[in-house]
Amino acid sequence: MRLLAALAPVALLVAAPPLLGCGGAPATDAGVCAGAGVCGSRYCVAGRCRPPSDLPSPIDARRVLLPPADLAVLAEDGAAAAPGVPDAVALGHAGAGDVVLLLRFTPTFGVDADIASAFVLLEPAPLAPPAERALTLEVARILEPWRSETATWGRQPRLSIPEVAAIVRRRPATPLRIDVTSLVRDWARRRKDDHGIAILAPGSDAVGAATSMGISQGAGPLLEVYVR
Repeated sequence: MRLLAALAPVALLVAAPPLLGCGGAPATDAGVCAGAGVCGSRYCVAGRCRPPSDLPSPIDARRVLLPPADLAVLAEDGAAAAPGVPDAVALGHAGAGDVVLLLRFTPTFGVDADIASAFVLLEPAPLAPPAERALTLEVARILEPWRSETATWGRQPRLSIPEVAAIVRRRPATPLRIDVTSLVRDWARRRKDDHGIAILAPGSDAVGAATSMGISQGAGPLLEVYVR
């Protein structure tokens, strides 16, 4: 069984707000963090250990928000997934097994754009219980064409080797920024095997992190790009 959703691509240009640090869990991979005091002489900002001089949202950049042109949620254990389009997905929930979130975006900035940084934003589902522990998410590049109408767990597109990209903390429930700067910068190269971004969540928690898909409430997944 598959959980599918699709959104029309609309870009919003707004002033670039400062990206603040997030707290709650130690880093599990070099550079990935979710709290103060785990980065040595650096700071945990937008999910990465960064030197004070490294601003993920430069003051001279404009902020572009893109909803996915296509979106699919693939659960390893289809029996644990509700039919139809979900309002929320419990990333990391052991009952659903591993989950892969497929996202394809239509950029509104030119191929020569100077990408300062880029993040996938995931919004927690309102009033959902927290996960039992901090959860690690991975990110990968989608290497072949796919459509939400036909993607399933058994027929998912090939992915690049996943990399640890973010840590979902238990509390407080705040929007999560997953750094995908290198993937978005690659779009300018017009690679033929570039077909979107995949977020992978191993099913290892009794509760999982409930994430809004933007069906009835919340914004759902968004791509936040800072362009100079």
